[in-house]
Amino acid sequence: MAKGIEDLQMLRLIRAFQKLIDPETRRMVLLYVEEQVHKQRTSAVDTPASECTGKSPPGVGRGTTSDS
Repeated sequence: MAKGIEDLQMLRLIRAFQKLIDPETRRMVLLYVEEQVHKQRTSAVDTPASECTGKSPPGVGRGTTSDS
């Protein structure tokens, strides 16, 4: 993706997040994004790109993460 498009997407995310008034909603959004980053990083470390099949790594999405 082009750098300019990525920059615009980041700005859109920031603006949308700033419009969230409810602190609980903000917290939920942050937790979701942090979880996605963690999944992406662990997937990239566990599975070389040439072996990616689109499947989640074992244990992902099976209630193994805490929601507190």
